Amino acid sequence: MDLDKSVLRKKFLNLREKYNVSQKEIEKIKEKFLNLIEKNNSQTILLYYPHKNEINTIPIIEELLKRKKTVLLPKVEKDRILPILISDISNLKIGFAGIKEPEGKVFPKNSIDITVVPAVAYDRRGYRLGYGKGFYDRFLQDFKNLKVGLAYKFQVLDKIPFEKHDIPVDIIITPEEVIEAGRERSFLNK
Repeated sequence: MDLDKSVLRKKFLNLREKYNVSQKEIEKIKEKFLNLIEKNNSQTILLYYPHKNEINTIPIIEELLKRKKTVLLPKVEKDRILPILISDISNLKIGFAGIKEPEGKVFPKNSIDITVVPAVAYDRRGYRLGYGKGFYDRFLQDFKNLKVGLAYKFQVLDKIPFEKHDIPVDIIITPEEVIEAGRERSFLNK
């Protein structure tokens, strides 16, 4: 199973790196994500700071801050993710794997309404191909609220190999669609 994952990971990292992103795609994802937040009346959102051609979350972060939402970014400490409150994105420092991270107090995980979970690829059931370190699987272990993936269309597959410790997302947003993965998982997993 791990061999399959590492081959897939390499393939999709390569595809994503070479992908020519349009501003229109980022705008469509942002619009769909903001609609989801409003529909669910969400106040506290944990996003990620983009790197290596991941979906650009900066326009979403800026809009959420304008709307006075509680915005968090992850800080990696040892083998875990710590959600840290931010008030703007200009005071971040280079952290784990060269990704910008916030400084500050750890925000209580059970107060987060939505966690945006980065991945190399997702499947339509919500399972994700992460970067292989398990940070988000550990963080999400006892997370009860909404888990969302943001992806380009080519990053969504029918099936990805998964293991019992892998935590799927509930919703995947692409420029073209909003996939309610949790609904599919309940009957596809049998």
